[in-house]
Amino acid sequence: MIKKSIRIFLSIIIFLGLLIVYLLSDSNPIYQNEDFRFITKEVKNSQKENLNHIVEIYNKIYKKTKENDCPCQFVSNSIPTNSHSSLAKKALYYFKIKKDFTHDECLRFFLSKYDFCFHSIGIEQASQFYFKKNISQLNINETLSLIAMLKNSALYNPIRNKEKLRNRVLVFEKILDKSNPSN
Repeated sequence: MIKKSIRIFLSIIIFLGLLIVYLLSDSNPIYQNEDFRFITKEVKNSQKENLNHIVEIYNKIYKKTKENDCPCQFVSNSIPTNSHSSLAKKALYYFKIKKDFTHDECLRFFLSKYDFCFHSIGIEQASQFYFKKNISQLNINETLSLIAMLKNSALYNPIRNKEKLRNRVLVFEKILDKSNPSN
């Protein structure tokens, strides 16, 4: 009786393992739809943008605050789905993207596609709109402002909520000072 139970248990474990491998494999038809392929192509294209310094600062800050949402979630949420799509399908998209792309690759996509308000899509347009500069010309305070806006661009907006943004930037500056022992 115990041997039979162990065999059944092991069979179930093996079956579930194979099911997970199949669900996350490229042969799963859910990943063949046009929208999913388009988003994965966009993630790959976003790697061409030179956002290394912003990615580095973002990672330093959010490693310390432990409040960041995974940018891979933003990528999977960017895949258009109808309102009747199941939670399981959305979860599969998320896990597949997390499997296929690194945190920094998803972050680059996030930075290039995030809505910073006032028709500013992506960090380059936001930099131009809010500071009249290219992202490579931003000082640390301006860079931190844009990073702060990633949490909620309406709440931490330099036009609408200067004080909230300034307070969040001050927190980020303290975090960076602590993580940089040479200061």
